[in-house]
Amino acid sequence: MKPRTVTALRLGRIRYLNTVPFYHGLNVPLEESGFGLEWASGSPAEINRKMRQGRIDIAPISSLEYLNHSDQYLLLPGFCIGSRDFSASVLLLSKERVEGLNGATISLSNESLSAATLLKILLKFKFKFKNKFRQQNPNPTEMLSRSNACLIIGDEALFYRPKEFVYKSDLSELWWNWSDRPFCFSLWAVRRSYYREHPGAVIQFCRRLKTNLQNNLADLERLLREGLGLTLADEKFPTVFGYLFNLSYGLDPEMQGGLELFFQLAHRLGFSPRPDKLEFVEI
Repeated sequence: MKPRTVTALRLGRIRYLNTVPFYHGLNVPLEESGFGLEWASGSPAEINRKMRQGRIDIAPISSLEYLNHSDQYLLLPGFCIGSRDFSASVLLLSKERVEGLNGATISLSNESLSAATLLKILLKFKFKFKNKFRQQNPNPTEMLSRSNACLIIGDEALFYRPKEFVYKSDLSELWWNWSDRPFCFSLWAVRRSYYREHPGAVIQFCRRLKTNLQNNLADLERLLREGLGLTLADEKFPTVFGYLFNLSYGLDPEMQGGLELFFQLAHRLGFSPRPDKLEFVEI
């Protein structure tokens, strides 16, 4: 029998709950398709850096990471992590209402890229504010002890329960109410060099990822039970179920429109190059 060809793939995984619909059960169909997997996990900022350095071949990256280094990446068509209103996991915590933060110093989670830029866009263009920013480890209590407000993302934001009252502003909701467009935080990308060497494997990966995502989203209760060990009796179950149910995982034309507006505004602030047309893997 002819030995099966194995395609080595270094696959990045963001260690937040919002990526579970992509990853749960994915290793089995990928291995059946002939992939030899090497996993790399980390925060969005860590995955961005590893992709940029060529230490990962395929991963979900921050949308702004794609804009800033689009010469290195191609996008996998149809995939994203976004929100059409509130996200519940990208929060500005503040000691006063957001309308009173003009001139305030704001601490930013060092795990964030797209969310931090989104906050700066909203403060500049929506509220017409001038602010100072500092990056910190994502500890809300420590961040608020040093600043008037702080940005936290991911699971830290989803489950944060302060001991004292703080205002919570959901950045996705602020963006939606201001722009009337959804917001795209993350995009799946492949390094161009890997795609040139393995175009057929990348196409196969896209198909397997799509099927796996659809299967997981079709039964969120099963996903939480099998992927996270949560049952209806668990205190966190309704929070996580509602969270995943509300997120958007498809890069449709409406989501792409919100992404393109974000790119334009990031460029206007001087954070990114002028955006070009998005470039996708051809399936």
